[in-house]
Amino acid sequence: MSFNEYRDDDEIKESRGWLPTWWMVLFWGAIAFSVVYGVYMHGVEGWSMAKQYREEIEAFEKAHPEKLVALNDDGTNPYRTDAAAIERGKKTFESICAACHKVDMTGLVGPNLTDTTWLHGNTDKELYAIVMNGVPQEKLKQNPPKGPMPAHKNSLGSAKVLEVLAYVASKNPSLKAK
Repeated sequence: MSFNEYRDDDEIKESRGWLPTWWMVLFWGAIAFSVVYGVYMHGVEGWSMAKQYREEIEAFEKAHPEKLVALNDDGTNPYRTDAAAIERGKKTFESICAACHKVDMTGLVGPNLTDTTWLHGNTDKELYAIVMNGVPQEKLKQNPPKGPMPAHKNSLGSAKVLEVLAYVASKNPSLKAK
């Protein structure tokens, strides 16, 4: 048998001009399945990405309720004497704040947090505003200015900022409650 010859029982034949039957059955079967599946899921079941997204957000919020924490009415930190919050604040400080203030709080890019000199205020209320809103380059009082303080309103949130401030207050008694 030469190269261009074929047997009658071969499924794939050279110069036949069409695809094998099994391949065409799978091709048209996949198309039929996708049409039926799409009609069923979107028409019968009523599934949509927007609905799925809303359900996942609701499940997350139910599993992780947001704690709205803010300063007390008199401007003091509600976590100032909470040992568990101070420990959480220490972990947050070491993982985020230490990049600028060093782990021992002696300052690197950010100012020293262990001394008695507070550049932008020394009360819970003033420091809370600074950490939440940041300090832009033009308002820095550090001499020489080493870099702006980023706002942590969105990155940390109120509860974590208050925990960090409670930790800083536990290490530096010159930080006043009010």
